[in-house]
Formats: sequence, C-alpha cells, structure tokens
Amino acid sequence: MTNAQENNPNIKIKIVKDENLFDLNLCAKDFIDLIDNFEKKFYNKKFFVLTAYYNKVLAGILVAEDKSQKVDSLEKILPTMCLQLLFVNSNFRSRTLGKKLLKAFLNIQKEKGVAIIYIKLPQKYKKGIIFFQKNNFHQVGMVRNKIILERYLWNDYGIRDCQLIGNNFNNMFG
Repeated sequence: MTNAQENNPNIKIKIVKDENLFDLNLCAKDFIDLIDNFEKKFYNKKFFVLTAYYNKVLAGILVAEDKSQKVDSLEKILPTMCLQLLFVNSNFRSRTLGKKLLKAFLNIQKEKGVAIIYIKLPQKYKKGIIFFQKNNFHQVGMVRNKIILERYLWNDYGIRDCQLIGNNFNNMFG
C-alpha cells in the first residue's frame, strides 16, 4: 500500500455505534444472513462491528464476535475474537478498504489485549484465504469444507503465553 493510499481522506473507518441494521443490510445483506442469529446478536451488542465509508458511502463492514470464554486449560484463558465477516462492496474493491478495516480491527483488539483472532473460510474462497495469509493469518486447521485461519496477536508483542500466577492459583479463587 502506498503512502497516498494509506492516508486516503476519502476512506473513514468507524466503530458501529448508531448505524442501524438497515444500513448494514444494504451493504452486505447476503453475507450478513449467513451469520447465525445476526439480528438478535447485533441488537444485544454481541458483535464488534466496524464500517468503512468511501466518500460518505457505506462500502464495507467487518463483524467479529468475542469468544473469550473459550478455556484452553485450567491454567490459561485466551482472549479470542472470531472474525465472522469482512466484506467490501464490489463497487469499492481495490481501494484498500478491506486492508484498512482489518488493520483497524487488529489495532483495536491489540489495545484490548486480545490474544487470538480467527476466521473460518470456505476452502474454495481462494482470494479471501490469500488476503488473510498476506496479513499474517496462518492455517491452523479445517472443519468440514472450511479452513481455519488464525493470527496470534500476542506474538506481535513477544508474549508467548497467558498463565495465571503459578502456585497462587488456588488462592485466587479461595
């Protein structure tokens, strides 16, 4: 991405606060419908949603869900986000909107202390897989016909593990 693209004044990335579901559906209805219980979870604020505007037109969205309740073992709890959707309207592709949405999302999640971001993509969605791999996501598995790509954010800071305070574990809950 060139410096001119990086600082494009036509592109604005926003955390969803007052956008309504109607606007999001106009942008990506067919894809939003693929997310289980999207409307209910959206209104109950279960999703983290970013929007990308190009010249004040909603051109892309990113939807993620907190999966931090996932316990890896008794000693570890890994703050985890599942990236449900990254969509840019075909009329606005090749303008770095997807990359900017992902970069903003990663920066916000790093600030929150999230350890892992993952996404499940259909195996046949080669462009999406390549996009995420170019952005430091790595394949960690497969479920049915979907590839699981993951980015371990704590590696960006040199942190390798999240462990509770060893011998004081029992004291923390007693």
